[in-house]
Order: sequence, then C-alpha cells, then structure tokens
Amino acid sequence: MEDPIQSGTYRVDNCGKKVFSGTYYLSEVLNKDSVPQLYQNHGSSDEEIENMKKWLLILSRIVHGDDITYGCTEQQIDEAEERLGISLPKELRVFYHTVGNDERLTADGDVKKRDRYLTIDQIYMEEGNIVFRMRKKEPFALSLDKRQIMFLDDGNWFWEPCMESFCENTMIVASVFAISHMKNSAKGRLKGQLVSSLQARALAEQAFFPTFQALDTYYHPFCALFYHEQERRLGWFRSNGIMSDILIGTQTAADIEEFGEKHGNIKFKYANKHGER
Repeated sequence: MEDPIQSGTYRVDNCGKKVFSGTYYLSEVLNKDSVPQLYQNHGSSDEEIENMKKWLLILSRIVHGDDITYGCTEQQIDEAEERLGISLPKELRVFYHTVGNDERLTADGDVKKRDRYLTIDQIYMEEGNIVFRMRKKEPFALSLDKRQIMFLDDGNWFWEPCMESFCENTMIVASVFAISHMKNSAKGRLKGQLVSSLQARALAEQAFFPTFQALDTYYHPFCALFYHEQERRLGWFRSNGIMSDILIGTQTAADIEEFGEKHGNIKFKYANKHGER
C-alpha cells in the first residue's frame, strides 16, 4: 500500500512546541493538527541532522580535550556504499563522517554491556535495513527508504513509532558512551520536585546552572543533556514522575561529590576505577 510523502512544517512527539520543516510519510503522522505532529521515530529533517552533528562535535571536544577529527574519511564511506550497493541516508553518513572512528563515542566503556555502533566496514544490509548498532545480540537498523530505526523480533523487522528518531537516539547514546569513557563517571538518584514535577526538566536546568548548561537543541520535556565544555563535564538527566536520576562524567571525583552535596546529598554509584570508594 502506498504511503504518501508529505512536505512542510511539523512537530515531533515528546519534543514540545519545536517546529521543524521537511518531508515525512503520512504513516508517521500522530496527530493531524494545523502543524502535524509526527511520531518520534521518523526520518530526520536537515535541522535535526545538523543538531546531532553539532552535539557530536561538542562531545568529542569534551571527552578528548582537543579539536582533532575522529570521523570516517570520505574514502571509507564511499567504500562502504560501494560494498553495500547503496547511498547511505544523510543522517547515517553524517554520523560516520563526524565520529565514525571514535571508540569513545561509538562504544560503551563498560564492555560487559556489549553496546556499540558498528564500524563503517561492519555495517550491513538486511531486508532493506542498514544494521548500524549491536547491543549484545540485539541489532539496531535504519530503514533505507523511510530512515526510521528498525528492530528485529523473532526474525522480523518492525518499526516502533514511539522510539526516538535516529538523530535523537544518537544524541543520547553517544552521550552515555562519552560519559562512560571519562576519567570519573557516576549515576545518582534525585529527590523532590525533580522527580514529581511536570516541569522537571526546567527545574533541573535552573538548579544545575552554572555547573552545567542544558543543550538547547535536545527538546524532550522530561530528559535533558547537560554539559560544560570548558570544564569538560557531561550529564544526562531523566525524570518520569516516579523516579529521577542523572548520569555524570567529570575530570575529578571531587566535581561529582560537590554536585551531590549541592543537590540534596545525592549518593552516587561510580562506574569506573577513578571514582571507586
């Protein structure tokens, strides 16, 4: 059955009132308002792809402390396309061109999790989908036609509309990977209004400043990406009304301890040898 392509402005579920512009499929429309609202798992617009690229470059500078480019070369990408017999979707090409050779942004520092993006010479095609990531034995793919993240269940590929888009998911996953490779990383459980408030993200932005500033191109109302580029700090905050936690990566364990004391004596569980207690 034909799935008509639409063109124009749209909003995205769980991205607030932010309006994007581009093409999308009719099946991706969640609500047919004056400005249509799309499911989260949709083919990304040029603006969303650019937001992902800028954040990946910030992550690279923070985790490495330099401006060296760790992306794949055009030759590497061209060879992958020739091997697969396709042209990579723009968001996948931009991802590999920006950080495709960077192990700190493409693989979790905790090897037991076995979560990683495939290298450019490892990605492969399966039933019209480009498999680009493995979490243990679970493959993640991007559909070649609609550029939606696809999942495998009992041998069948399927689209989960409420999953994040490739760009949004990559911004989160690369952040978690980056934090896992930092000198000190820890996870802490938050309390009070940061758990129960419907404005948890806005409250977190106010409370954590100036230790962190929120990334203003990540629009989820109950999650936030935080950073301080000069001090090389990273944070990922999330709240669901029942629980709220934050994952932090810093250059010193003292930074984490001071943050915990300032925000309600948060007890952090350290994830690596630098912060062991």
